[in-house]
Amino acid sequence: MKCQELKKAGFILVVLFIFIAGCAPQQFKTDLFSALEHDSQVGPTGLAWDGKNLIMATTNQILFARDITTEPFYSFSKKDTMLNGGSYSSGRFPGPQRMDMDVCGMAWEGECCGEGFLWIADAKNDRIIKMKPDLTFISEFQTPIPSPNGIAFDGKSLWIVSKYSFKIVQFNPDMQSIENVYYSPITRPTGLTWDCTGNGYIWVIGIDDCRTSEQRCYTPRLLRIDITNGNITHEAKLPEAVKRPSSVALAENHFWVGDYNLNRVFKIPFNERDLIKLDHRPNSIDSVKPAKPAAKSPVKEEGSGR
Repeated sequence: MKCQELKKAGFILVVLFIFIAGCAPQQFKTDLFSALEHDSQVGPTGLAWDGKNLIMATTNQILFARDITTEPFYSFSKKDTMLNGGSYSSGRFPGPQRMDMDVCGMAWEGECCGEGFLWIADAKNDRIIKMKPDLTFISEFQTPIPSPNGIAFDGKSLWIVSKYSFKIVQFNPDMQSIENVYYSPITRPTGLTWDCTGNGYIWVIGIDDCRTSEQRCYTPRLLRIDITNGNITHEAKLPEAVKRPSSVALAENHFWVGDYNLNRVFKIPFNERDLIKLDHRPNSIDSVKPAKPAAKSPVKEEGSGR
């Protein structure tokens, strides 16, 4: 009798385990660490997709992830994450990296597979940097808004966001001019990615703050902005496992979303039918009045001295 009960209980546990794993979001754990190596782990603050490989970055580190294998993420307690980390082959970018650089956003310019350029938002030095895939320096200039922590490239313009200025700025790097400014629909934006659907959209990821009479709460969000008018048109539902989204990159049919606290990158399907439809105009978004843009500085180019 006891043996049959144990078998039944074991069968139920196996079915429950399969069910949980099947419903859990796909993800993998990164090899990015804080400045004090292995002292504490942090997730990627910058992500970019070059058409084949995922480029990940944090303070003073940039890493290529190839041949990515994801696994379901599930946790039965805050301390127990089952250590299911997936796998990938990696390679750190060759060549000298800029020292004392806080990478808080990246964007890819080019078609695919290493043929292009990497744009980097350096929040610590308030610089936007353009590099070749091997990290050869091309140019840099002062960001039009302070402390940039998200950047996207639409084929011509850069889109830059800062959680301190509450603005998303469309910036022409050739003319060194601001073309458009929108308020961020998210209280604490942490990343941007370009969506070439239709006339083009910008996705902004971050955390919304809310307060109740008893406590402060946080809601991770991923919202789509129509670049023609600044309207907030859609929301992509983030898995409950994502607590502190710090970066985002849109691939062919899915988002890559970095979680700073978990040091993991989640793979979230991108399907128009699954998006939550919104109709928020810019003037209906409650945002704090933004600060004035930072002063411009001349573009420094390769060979001109930095």
